[in-house]
Amino acid sequence: MSAEGGKHGARAAELGRLHRDIRVQRYRSLLGHWMTRWFRAPRPAQLEPVPPVSRGELALTFGGHASVIVRYPGLAVAFDPMLGRWIGGVRRAVEPGLAPGDFSDVGLILISHRHADHLHVPTLKRLPRSATLVVPAGTASWVGALGFARVVELQPGADLELRGVQVVAAATAHGDTELARGLSYVLRGPGPSAFLCGDSGYFSGFAEIGARYAPDIAALPIGGFLPTSFRARHMSPLDALYAFEDLRSRMLVPIHHGAFPLSYERLDEPARWLIELATQRGLREHIQLMAAGQTERFVEQASAGVLNPGT
Repeated sequence: MSAEGGKHGARAAELGRLHRDIRVQRYRSLLGHWMTRWFRAPRPAQLEPVPPVSRGELALTFGGHASVIVRYPGLAVAFDPMLGRWIGGVRRAVEPGLAPGDFSDVGLILISHRHADHLHVPTLKRLPRSATLVVPAGTASWVGALGFARVVELQPGADLELRGVQVVAAATAHGDTELARGLSYVLRGPGPSAFLCGDSGYFSGFAEIGARYAPDIAALPIGGFLPTSFRARHMSPLDALYAFEDLRSRMLVPIHHGAFPLSYERLDEPARWLIELATQRGLREHIQLMAAGQTERFVEQASAGVLNPGT
């Protein structure tokens, strides 16, 4: 076993031990919770105006669940756009933080995998057809009839460039079924770099991405981890902190939480636990917890190598 493989194995084993006594609030009956929400309207989201973005800056808007829009000067990138209010029989608890008009300037759409809460065809039908749509290998036939100007399938390690922004596809560990196999993405443009991951368990790929790219901002999923067997496909907040360290990033933006109760931890627990863990570990200033509809502008100060939220 290589030194890196041994290091990852030790970290994974440590995570396993730390998860044996998880102290988070959980639902007694997930089905019962779903039923109580069927007739309850989602809470409203607070949509904010998007600030102008200049060279050396990046604006990130959290749309709720795993949906994100990243804006560089000259290119807006949508990731896993999902404006639906239902996933099967599960009702959304908070309204989407994005409206169809918020995608009017999007020139690139990135899809992580084929699960319906990430590849949401009704939402894609409402987005600009002039955009380039990037999907994992084998997915083009699912979206070919939607009429996008260009549909590109990528494999891990492949890349493309559009309007001065390079997109590098990377692997995930979300399962080996046709619908679960997918991609994460590294964005490198005229501002801070970003890493976007829709669904994944903790695995050695994060360290590999960190060694090669060290993306400034990491948008990582933190929900869907109870029962703990779900951690093979979804990260807990603790897993996400370890992935954040492996990525060598400077700011963690948690996603995939707070919208749909898809597992046994209570809906607000991932965010609460993440802040608790980050505070205990001296990482609180590196966590940008965002509400659905919130936008943050990040500015890279090249002389000091520091990433700061913009004003």
